[in-house]
Amino acid sequence: MYKGEIEPHTGSASLMRGIPIDILRAFVAVVEARGFTRAAEELGRTQPTISLQVKRLEELVEAPLFKKGGRFELSGVGEVCFDYGKRLLRLHDDMLDEVGGRNNPNGALRIGMPSEFASVLAPRLAQLRADAETRATFEVMVESSQALSAAFRQNALDVAFVIGAGESEPYRIEQWRGQLRWFGPASDRHAGDRPAPLVVPPEGSLIHEAATGALRAHGRKFDIVCTSSDFAVLAAAAAAGLGVMPMIEGLAAEGLRPCLDKSLPPLPEVTLLLLARSRTLALASRRWVASMVETLQSV
Repeated sequence: MYKGEIEPHTGSASLMRGIPIDILRAFVAVVEARGFTRAAEELGRTQPTISLQVKRLEELVEAPLFKKGGRFELSGVGEVCFDYGKRLLRLHDDMLDEVGGRNNPNGALRIGMPSEFASVLAPRLAQLRADAETRATFEVMVESSQALSAAFRQNALDVAFVIGAGESEPYRIEQWRGQLRWFGPASDRHAGDRPAPLVVPPEGSLIHEAATGALRAHGRKFDIVCTSSDFAVLAAAAAAGLGVMPMIEGLAAEGLRPCLDKSLPPLPEVTLLLLARSRTLALASRRWVASMVETLQSV
């Protein structure tokens, strides 16, 4: 080699071949879901397939991704792969979504929202379409936040507004906080040792777990008298006096008042997340939810 000549790079041949996007997606999903089974469910794959993809990534980077004995605790190499993996996935999917949008500007815009926000956000869909500079039709999914988050990860939604999803969500555009409060009637039948009648979303939802967890922590007995994934059904049941309902402050329907029952414990805040697949949709969806979020924050 002549003096001053740059020595050629002698890095790993496996790394020189590159890392497939599907392998990175599997690894990021496992870390965020803290488990292979849940990651497989979110990606619509089998658990053995996800396990093999993570093992393949370890072979490609020639190092373990998780610390030994840790419960999905990342190694130093794992942290690098997770950080860069999220960013690469975001850029990869942004590119595909932007290209798809330009090739099919009149295609359907797939929107997801929990039923809590449907009556507020649905009337603003025309503004979202205008801001996104598209003539697309809408496919609207009104579901639990857990179902919406899973659908988004499976590329079944373009924009989603969800409650309480993981703050490490790689497609998160913006996040806010919402305060949970008790709404509904307060009377002597709620006090003392008598169980508080609850009107709540189904078990597994963040609001359900927040309400029942707060009651258990304070030793307050309760009976679930009505459960539904439809916010309108729950609000109507609470307004009719069937029981008390945990709700994000600022969303209460007309006639539904905060519950003044002192035997009920305070409720925590929840996280509100806006997810979008491209920069254009990110800007448009921020404006779509802006006035609603401002109202919630000012309560």
